[in-house]
Amino acid sequence: MPGEPRTAGAWSITVLCGGLGGARVALALRRLGLDGAATFVTNVGDDLTVDGLTVCPDTDAVLYALEGRFDEGRGWGVRDDRFTPATEAGPTAGTAGWFNLGEADREHHRRRQVRLDAGRSLSEATADLAGAAGLAARVSPATDAPLRTRVRSADGERAWQEWLVRDGARPVPTEVAYDGLGGARPAPGVLDAIAGAATVLVAPSSPVASVAPILALPGVVDALAARADPAVAVSPVVARRPPVTERDRRRAHARAVLLAAGGFGHDPAEVARWYAQGRPGAVGVFVLDPADAADAVAVEAHGLAVQVAPAPTTTVDGLSALLADRERGPRPAPPRA
Repeated sequence: MPGEPRTAGAWSITVLCGGLGGARVALALRRLGLDGAATFVTNVGDDLTVDGLTVCPDTDAVLYALEGRFDEGRGWGVRDDRFTPATEAGPTAGTAGWFNLGEADREHHRRRQVRLDAGRSLSEATADLAGAAGLAARVSPATDAPLRTRVRSADGERAWQEWLVRDGARPVPTEVAYDGLGGARPAPGVLDAIAGAATVLVAPSSPVASVAPILALPGVVDALAARADPAVAVSPVVARRPPVTERDRRRAHARAVLLAAGGFGHDPAEVARWYAQGRPGAVGVFVLDPADAADAVAVEAHGLAVQVAPAPTTTVDGLSALLADRERGPRPAPPRA
């Protein structure tokens, strides 16, 4: 029953995700006692360097959630972290002036940097951090390569965090690019995690900012399309339930203008079209919030099966209901009109 703990057994889940969406899934799986069955493949397009430290916001959000110290209110960083003048304005100019790190967050990045400087890959360093924290889940960046999201607008091009954090997502994007994609390959184990999982879940993360850099890696869409049980994508948009917090309003704005840059609207059916048209076969099932159940016909018109799960889907009740439905076995997507 929804909300009741279940044992993982032979069941396994691979989650493709950004930061907040991935953290929400991680929190729900942890509360269900299913985190030991999970592999999280995280977006690296948001990564940046601050004061000589490699910062991986999406990967770290998932790690912190699995550790039980993610700041759900802010949607990033460590809960109850301490911010001081030294942490708010680091020793060098540049990102430190507008991209603040708390003391615990900064120490986490230092531990990663020690490993990277010793020659460990990003995925190896992440596994080291997860192991040191005693995590049961596996967390892997999507690639070890320096793949970075860049936003182009009428007045120039910016790195992702410059656009989102420094400039408040105000410059209207005209194009989004993924710098370094040509030389990037999935991190070791990523394709196997997609192929071998009982369920693949695409978290309710921003399609353009968080999901696209993962799906663009060679072999990822092919691995998803080859699955007998199609991947399940949770809509990040609930059209009939507007965001109520300033954090979620800012995220909705950024998600909407990024979709618009590619010619897509900001509603569940348009997100489904984004998956179906640009990445055919990557996703076979699209999860709607009950408030948007009326959009099922529009989603199915794009060749995706529809599942409605209690809102928000990534609560214990919602995720438990979603996974219980997946355990009934694979279902084919409806034929295209």
